[in-house]
Amino acid sequence: MNPSAHKVILVLIDSLLLITVLGVAPFAWILRDGLGPDSVTSNGFDALIRASMTFYAGPTALCLGGLRFLVCHSFKTQEGEGRKENSSAPFVAVGFLFGGLTLMLMGLIFD
Repeated sequence: MNPSAHKVILVLIDSLLLITVLGVAPFAWILRDGLGPDSVTSNGFDALIRASMTFYAGPTALCLGGLRFLVCHSFKTQEGEGRKENSSAPFVAVGFLFGGLTLMLMGLIFD
């Protein structure tokens, strides 16, 4: 696999994982308990499982985490373990893509 394609794939996976963990999962937790006067407060392991199944945020985060591990592992075995790059470009790209996706989702929700 081309090293630049590998970085692009990792940036997309990281951005989607951040959106799922920081955006969708808390929103699903709030909606699971309900809004308004009929809302209930729940806690414990059962509440965690029900919240992770709302919008399938839990399975999505697990699948994206596994996919990220597989992509990193397959690229390291193809290229070899010796070469390491220290660059902040992927972190900046993840930040920009995360911000753009967040703004786009907020526009869809509040429009």
